[in-house]
This record gives sequence, C-alpha cells and structure tokens, in this order.
Amino acid sequence: MRKRIYQSLKVAFIILGLLAVIPAQAEEEKAPPISSWLYKQLTKTEKLISSQAYPQARKKLEKIIPELKDKSYEQALALRSLSSVYALENNYRKAAQSLEKCLATQALPEKQQQQALLNLGQLYMATEQYQKAVNTLQPWVKKNPTHSNQQVSVLLANAYAQLKQYRKALPYIERAIKQSKKPQESWFQLNLALHYELENYSAAAGILKKLIANYPNKKAYWLQLAATYQQLSRFKQALNIQDLAYKKGYLQTEAQILQLFNLYMYNKQPYQAANLLAKELNSQRVKKNSAHWELLASGWTNAREYKQAIAALEKASALNNKGDLYLQLARIHVEQELWQDAIAAINKALKKGGLKQTGEAYILLGMSLYETEQLSAAKSAFQKARKYKKTRKSAGQWLNYVVNSNNPA
Repeated sequence: MRKRIYQSLKVAFIILGLLAVIPAQAEEEKAPPISSWLYKQLTKTEKLISSQAYPQARKKLEKIIPELKDKSYEQALALRSLSSVYALENNYRKAAQSLEKCLATQALPEKQQQQALLNLGQLYMATEQYQKAVNTLQPWVKKNPTHSNQQVSVLLANAYAQLKQYRKALPYIERAIKQSKKPQESWFQLNLALHYELENYSAAAGILKKLIANYPNKKAYWLQLAATYQQLSRFKQALNIQDLAYKKGYLQTEAQILQLFNLYMYNKQPYQAANLLAKELNSQRVKKNSAHWELLASGWTNAREYKQAIAALEKASALNNKGDLYLQLARIHVEQELWQDAIAAINKALKKGGLKQTGEAYILLGMSLYETEQLSAAKSAFQKARKYKKTRKSAGQWLNYVVNSNNPA
C-alpha cells in the first residue's frame, strides 16, 4: 500500500525581489547610494531583460561585475541582477551560484537580504539541492513568521519529503492547507503521500475524503480511498466506496470488477456479487473462463440461487481440464435431490479425472444410485469409495445399510 504519489517538484518562481534589477525607490532610501554610472548600466540591462534579450543582458552584467568594489552594495546588486538573468534563462544552478555570491557580500539591506534568501531557497529546490533548501528556508521562516506564506511552507514540505524526512514535512504542508482558503490539489496530494509513507492510513482516508469532496470526478481518489479502507480492515466502508465508484463508471478493468465482487462476498452480500459478475461476464469486461464461471457459481450458491449456480458451474466445468468442478456441481445436485443430474455430473467428474477427493465422488455416486434404486451399482460405488482412506469408514457404513435394506429380517 505504501505508494509514493507525490509528483516531481515543479517550483513556480515568483521572484519579485530577484527580478528587480534596479531597487525600488523605497528601498533606495534605506540602502547605500549607487553611482550614476552603475545606475545607467543597470537601466540598460533592465531594458534588455524587458525585451527578452537575456544573453546580451547576461554578458553586460558579467562585464560590469569585475569593475565593482568587492563586497560592496553595488556588487551585490549586479550579482543579484545576474542571478535574475540566469533564472530567466532557466539556468537555475547558475542563478543560485550568483545569488550565493550576492548574499556573501552581506551588503544588502535587511529587507533585500531576506528576499534574496527566500529566492535562493526557491532556486535550491529547482536544482534539487533539497538539504540546502531546508538550511536556507527553515531559518527564513523563523525569522519572518509574519511574512511566511503558504508557498514557503509547501516548499519546505517538499524539501523534507524529497529528503525522506516525512515527519518533518507534515507540519509544513498541514500549515499551508490550514492557512489557505482554497488549498491547491497538489498540497493535499503531498499531505496524502506523507501519511502513506508514515503508514498513517486513517489520516490518509480523511484526506482522500476531502479530495473526493473537492474533485468528485477524479476516479483515482475513489479507488485510493477504497484501498485505504481495506488496508484499515474497514471492509464495509471499502465496499460502499467501491460500489459508488462502480455506479459512477470508474471501475473499468477486470481486476477492479473482481475486487468489487470479492468485497460483496466478504461483506456477505452474495446476491449482489453474483449479479455484478453475471452482468460483467455478459458484457465481456470479465473474461469467460473457467475460474470466473466458478466464482459466479460460488456467488449464486452462497445466495442459495441454485439454478443459476448450476448453470455457471456447468460452463466452468466444460472449460476445465479436471473433474473437480463437475464434482462441485454434483454436490449441488445432491443437495437439491436431483439424483439423475448428480449421477451424470459425477460420471463426468470421474471421466475427466484429476480429482482431489475421488473417494467422496464415489460416495456421492453411491448415494445417488441408491436413491434411484440402482442398488447393485450403488454397492459397486461404495466398494470403490472404501479403497480411499478418508471415505473408508463412511463407505463401509453405506454398504451395510444397502445390504440390510435389500435383505430385511
């Protein structure tokens, strides 16, 4: 059941501070001044970015950076701008490296520093550097509790999940879901996956119920919930969900239909089970083979619908190389006191051979022959049954009974 359902992480970059090549006026008032020369260079770079001329913008910044004072605010701005360009070119690893250098200057004002750290955590996620993402984002959340939003919590949850630290991931994804008026479907999926990994199947069932409530037309959630209930041994609830899924047309495969049949049988609803299987055999979504006809016979037999059970067993027996199914058919005939039918079925069973209980076949044959007043043949059948250890005693008793009834005192 432990099935990992979270998908490969795709980080949506909302890197507002990172993409701002020239700081906003409000930030400039709190930040050190920059030279008019650098301002002009960054303005030209911003225009290149706006026109999506990313290679030209990158080359311009790479030329500017060596001319700036080491660990200065101006160098930090240029490195941050270079990181922006790399990100726009989808080169997130290079973007992360440039932003690391920017932060290493420690020249950014606190607000810009915190924004850059958040962006760096996002870039680490995009480059699958999950431990670095945790080391960056977790301190950021502690330092910025009032500014921490659901997206950051989701990033941290994903990072911990990728590191297989599922218990640490749980509170972050649950916080994101709780804080959001309309949580994203992928957040519920991640929460579900974490509970599966931790084998918290009861909690997983609760999440699946929410997913079904929000996305009732997604059959995967119905099937997962039914499977989860089975894992919890809550078979009645599993049946209810599977039954609803079937009525919605979500059970399409033979395996899914047979699973519903088995759930009906387990929950002591053989009539519904047999009706289902009969319908699906006729529609040919379930193969018409010996095993499936035998299943249908078991359903009808448990429902005490012997006529249908006999018809199903006859079809199963005809498709089977061994005689056991004919013997099973004979048992039903004997129970219904259809002695001639029982004799015919047992003879077919013995002719096909491969019986697991040959002695029983001869006992049933002897009984049926006796009831049809074929005493000599009945004695012969019981004598054959006496050769088998399991039926030796009962065969002897039957022989005595037949002899005594034929020769009354």
